[in-house]
Amino acid sequence: MSPRARVFAPFALASAVVLGLSGCSVLEDWGVLNSAESTAEDAAPSEEEPTTGSDATPESEGEEAAAEVVDEGLSVPTCDTMYSPELSATLLEELRTNVGDTSEGDFGYGTTDPDLVPLLKNVRSDLKISCTWYLPASESVSVTSVAIVGGDVLRDVTSVLRTAGAGSAEAGGGTLYTFDSTTSDESPDYIATEAHFLVDIPCPASLAEESCGAWVSTNYAFGKAQPLTLDAARTLGVYTN
Repeated sequence: MSPRARVFAPFALASAVVLGLSGCSVLEDWGVLNSAESTAEDAAPSEEEPTTGSDATPESEGEEAAAEVVDEGLSVPTCDTMYSPELSATLLEELRTNVGDTSEGDFGYGTTDPDLVPLLKNVRSDLKISCTWYLPASESVSVTSVAIVGGDVLRDVTSVLRTAGAGSAEAGGGTLYTFDSTTSDESPDYIATEAHFLVDIPCPASLAEESCGAWVSTNYAFGKAQPLTLDAARTLGVYTN
């Protein structure tokens, strides 16, 4: 087994997230005053007379009209929703196993570049995820990472990719960077590819930055990384045709 295969062996434990849903209901009761027989001398307005139609409009109606839903912005997916249903079905048909989030330590990310891994590691845990799929009894492993980063980090990633000589092309409103092979120094028989999609996005409410970006990257041993990166970017909604 190659060194890279041994790296992914510890990722046999998948994490699960249990989400709780809560709800509330608001009940409103309305009353209408009964009309009473009036005489000529009772014709003057009194405190008990019904209010006019404009006064009867509930304050809550205006409050509801003014209320707006706060847009929290883009959020990272789970490992069960990172890919489209079609791609997930294809991976399962290939008998690949979804390990779950492996974005811990120095490995288990959608890149093996020593300058990019620290950038991914330093992203807040709620703004990143790295999902590993592997083919049992083989060295074929893929990891796709999704991270929401500030503009400075996005520029750092771009600089590293360009310095490393990655191929690039404008696509989907952003830029796609690719490496045909990232492990030639380890073994001539061990072939891995990488693909990174970078795009500017509005900053989510939880990230206090002047500018932000989405970073989707895949490292695929004995496979093509680009289709996984682009599928994840489309599913996330950051890749536009």
